[in-house]
Amino acid sequence: MKRARYSAPVALVTGAGSGIGRATAIELAGRGYFVALLDRDERGIAETELVITATGGEVEPIPCDVTDVARLATVLKAFTDKSERLDAVAACAGIEVLGDVLTLEETEWKRALDVNVTGVFNTAKHTLPYLLDVGGAFVAVASDAGVFGAQGYSAYVASKHAVVGLIRCMALDFGPRGVRSNVVCPSFVETPMADRIFAASSSEDYDFYQAIVPLGRFAQAREVAQVIAHLLSAEASYTNGLVYNIDGGSTAGYFRAETASSSK
Repeated sequence: MKRARYSAPVALVTGAGSGIGRATAIELAGRGYFVALLDRDERGIAETELVITATGGEVEPIPCDVTDVARLATVLKAFTDKSERLDAVAACAGIEVLGDVLTLEETEWKRALDVNVTGVFNTAKHTLPYLLDVGGAFVAVASDAGVFGAQGYSAYVASKHAVVGLIRCMALDFGPRGVRSNVVCPSFVETPMADRIFAASSSEDYDFYQAIVPLGRFAQAREVAQVIAHLLSAEASYTNGLVYNIDGGSTAGYFRAETASSSK
């Protein structure tokens, strides 16, 4: 292998313009990675870039939609040709789609799968050759909706279950060749995506989803980012095919907040 241009490890983060993707990029930069910021939101990745460079981190913004296969292949090849290495990939790009089978339009269903599943597939397909070269790691962001169902979220739940299945297959296919693949499944996180979901829902929905979390709150994006960074690091060198629930205990079993409080 040729000597890489960057002495620091190189990471790619999709969805780096906001939410978990931005927090992950910031976390990785803080751990010494050179970070490629990929997002269709140019303003978003510019803001992420400012946050990271203000503390001495190094980044390269890459405006791109993960569903645009031709452009994604082009920009990733251009970046990796220049960096001559890619050690870690965090596939954080995703969208929320609400509705059940009867209320969903076919275009909404397709968009959910295109971004949330095919976007991860596209990212993996065009980064795995470089990860294989260095024995790197790949982490995708799914959701607690990737391990159980949720009323009114048919497309979202289906797409996140598919991400979990895809990563499990990648772990089996590429683990023997030195690349670890894992998936994180957060419950609701304080991000712009969650804000949009609850803006389209009732206050009762917000209260319900918070009440089923034994820790009594939603996650912060940095808490998810810290787990992603760990899974990408050498500290997790024997972790492959893991489905990591980051949910405050909400998938541990049935939970009633009033029962817990009354038993104290």
